[in-house]
Amino acid sequence: MYIVIAGGGVVGLNIATLLSVENHDVVVIEESGQALESIKRQLDVRIVQGNAATPRVLREAEAHRADLVLAVTDSDETNMVVCFISKEMGAARTAARIRNPDYSGYFQMPAKSPIATRRIVRPKNLGIDVYINPEAEMAREILSILAGFYSTPAEEFGSGTVRIREFRIEDDNLAGKKLSEIAQDIPFFIVAVGHNEGGVIANPEEIIHSGDSLYIAIPADHVERLAKLFAGAKRPNRNVVVIGGGSIGYLVAEGLIRQGVQVKILERDQVRAEEIATKLERALVLQGEPTDRDFLLEQGISKADAVVSVTQNDELNILATLLAKTLGVSRALSMINNPDFLPLAEAAGIDVAGSPAIITARKIAHFVLRGGAVAASVLENNTLEAIEFIVSPKAKIVGKPVSDIPVPKNALIVAVVRDGRPSVPPDEYPIDVDDRVIVMSTIPALPEVEKLFK
Repeated sequence: MYIVIAGGGVVGLNIATLLSVENHDVVVIEESGQALESIKRQLDVRIVQGNAATPRVLREAEAHRADLVLAVTDSDETNMVVCFISKEMGAARTAARIRNPDYSGYFQMPAKSPIATRRIVRPKNLGIDVYINPEAEMAREILSILAGFYSTPAEEFGSGTVRIREFRIEDDNLAGKKLSEIAQDIPFFIVAVGHNEGGVIANPEEIIHSGDSLYIAIPADHVERLAKLFAGAKRPNRNVVVIGGGSIGYLVAEGLIRQGVQVKILERDQVRAEEIATKLERALVLQGEPTDRDFLLEQGISKADAVVSVTQNDELNILATLLAKTLGVSRALSMINNPDFLPLAEAAGIDVAGSPAIITARKIAHFVLRGGAVAASVLENNTLEAIEFIVSPKAKIVGKPVSDIPVPKNALIVAVVRDGRPSVPPDEYPIDVDDRVIVMSTIPALPEVEKLFK
């Protein structure tokens, strides 16, 4: 695919990295010379310097022939203009990063019917096929994590019948064992392992180490039983401290309050703290320094069930959550804006280190689907991808049992769904037309995986 990315910041760079590794033809538009130099050092992509919201620059980037234009600058207004002009020029599809809820809150997508009540504007009228709010997605992930046993939310496949979950190994009972030695009394399949250097396809003889992440495929109706084996019992969250009162902190606090959770918000800025306090009357909003040990003790942080740090400062988030853990908090979740800091945060023992940039890239992966694919999720710092195909009559795998399919070395068929019934690990019956086949693969192996379904 020919893809134009407007915006070469952290989000744009992360997406460009993912797409270029997948052998898409990528062009990045960016005004900042410093950002362009960073892109040049890291990626072999075409670069256009200038304001992406101008027809001249979009013409230079050949947006008129783009299969996809991704507008991910820091300006919502610029992103909307980029999509509008690109569509007018002839771009096939567009996606915009829209951070301000004052915009996305008035978008209706998709329209329920031609006569449905309109919420001011339909994105397609602005030339936007898909809009993504990284902050809102980050808040949803945090709420999903806090709601269950897990360190990460689930990835769903097979129309919701199959889940792939990540579990961080912190239990000495599992560390040191081979993958093949993990007892199974329910159907699940360990399909990949994440280390500090990235993800690899699971090998039954591989030794589990503390700090590793296991990616496990399982039928959706067995997920809660799996939690007891890998996650252990965690007390419910009734008292949560949110560090940072920006847009993500606000959305997380708002969601927790709706669930009946007691919420404290710690915000450095006095003006912002007062603003939040007027909007979230059921939250206790405090102005103070989140790395001040005495301040945290005064606020009773040691009694909190979880602490979530979601400021725009990665160093602050890491320090605040580490301090919270030393003060007795069992779950410390941190947002990491720069994906390069993720291994550091995980090595430091932070329970969860989510990144809006990676979430955005994951959402884009759903949008930039390969031929025949119907769903995709990027995992383990953009080194793995779980992808779902519906088998066509011409696919090379029709009539073959799973063991006879020439799957590339760094890929694995993890599940087959037939008539709504999942098989995890997949049974040995021959693959049939319209089966849904879910594959876990390293990014470089994806082109070979795709050939199996053509």
